[in-house]
Amino acid sequence: IFYMFDQTLVVSKGACLYFGPTDTAADYFQRRELVCPPNYNIADYLLDIAMDQELVAKAKSYNGAEAEKADGLTSGHQAHLGGGNIVSRRGGANTNGNTSEITRTSDDRSYETSVRMEEMGSSGSSTASLSDSTTQKKQKTVYPTSFLTQLRVIMLRSFQTLIRNKSLLVLHFAVAIILGVFVGGLYFDVPMDLAGFQNRAGSLFFMLALLGFSSISALGAFTDTRTLFVKERSNGYYPPMPFIISTLLFDLIPLRIIPAILMGSVSYFMIGLTADVETFFKFLLILVLFNVATAMFCLVIAAGVRTTGVASLASSIVMLFMMLFGGFLINSKQIPKALTWIQYLSMFKYG
Repeated sequence: IFYMFDQTLVVSKGACLYFGPTDTAADYFQRRELVCPPNYNIADYLLDIAMDQELVAKAKSYNGAEAEKADGLTSGHQAHLGGGNIVSRRGGANTNGNTSEITRTSDDRSYETSVRMEEMGSSGSSTASLSDSTTQKKQKTVYPTSFLTQLRVIMLRSFQTLIRNKSLLVLHFAVAIILGVFVGGLYFDVPMDLAGFQNRAGSLFFMLALLGFSSISALGAFTDTRTLFVKERSNGYYPPMPFIISTLLFDLIPLRIIPAILMGSVSYFMIGLTADVETFFKFLLILVLFNVATAMFCLVIAAGVRTTGVASLASSIVMLFMMLFGGFLINSKQIPKALTWIQYLSMFKYG
């Protein structure tokens, strides 16, 4: 969409940093050692430049040097001023064909100044770029509000989003209760013998598997809001930390912790596990920690993968390998020595 505009004007506090064709904006700032990072939106990067005073000063200093050295960008298409005023172009060239007139507007009077612009050749010079070894200096962004204010606003927005999407919240609670009743009924009051021990171990593994694969829904917590987060962060509204904290709180507490407690509370006594309060709460704690760990794992994948489909596939495959090396489907002593290290990465082993 950005490149659909014919002209681009970049202004910072009334100072004109760039005014010219849209498709040459990136090259213009590259010559000033302001290189747009790879895979980054050029429109957002221009906003970053306009909001950072150090970058603004850098762009202005190059503008002034360019006016003195007659280092223009394109013939008859751009004019750049280092003085900080917004300018308007007036088409026309002098007798040499290498300069154009620009008019600076004021309240009552008009001043005319000419800026020499060097024509670029049709071949060679238009493709010149900075060396790949040019390093970007990391700039410290000053945010308009405090960290607590940013966190409060983002948490309020996350809460409103969670309330509006009631289907996901209700579905997690309903599925947790239904699955708890299903597991409890399937393994109801198992006897204290060898078969009962096998059933108890199977019920625990099955509950962990249910919680593990249900945690894949955590992928949407980041992939659905990635575009909004990138846009707001690039505009200097807030750093990543408030967004991460808010996302974790409103995903882990209502969608991971509460469903694990509901399912464990329903199925524990129906299966006939140890009727002891301390053991019961240890059981719930393990379920909660396991569900939180798998959800955090899915969030990490969502942060590193752009598309939900690829993130879902990667999460499912890794979850299956965790189940395989969890110690239930294969004996830990029978795992080949070259693969024994994988079992220590499995959350099912610790659960």
